[in-house]
Amino acid sequence: MAKLQVYASDEVAAKINAIVEKRRAEGAKERDVSFSSVATMLVELGLRVYEAQMERKESGFNQALYNKTILENVLKTQFIVSKLLAMESLSPHLEGNDKFQFQDMVMCIRQDVKEMVEILFPESEENS
Repeated sequence: MAKLQVYASDEVAAKINAIVEKRRAEGAKERDVSFSSVATMLVELGLRVYEAQMERKESGFNQALYNKTILENVLKTQFIVSKLLAMESLSPHLEGNDKFQFQDMVMCIRQDVKEMVEILFPESEENS
């Protein structure tokens, strides 16, 4: 086992001592819990956290690129559906049916979307 000599602030040392005292108060024996064992445990935990953060940084996932790709695809879908809706509203089979007027359908869709978004993301009175 390697021996490390490090210097920590008095606050850190006090917190480690508090952990040691708490464990002893919970019934741990003096030989089982020491300043050194607790400090070693904390260093190991810190290394695990550090390594996990480094793995996340090294991952190929790019949040900005993902957001851009999702936005592009949502916009493409929106424009395609708008064009299809406009084309369908001009169909001779639907002529004279007020239910399928393009402007009315657009307004209805916008209202339905607004209601769904409000359910998922309610506006607080502060934002109003």
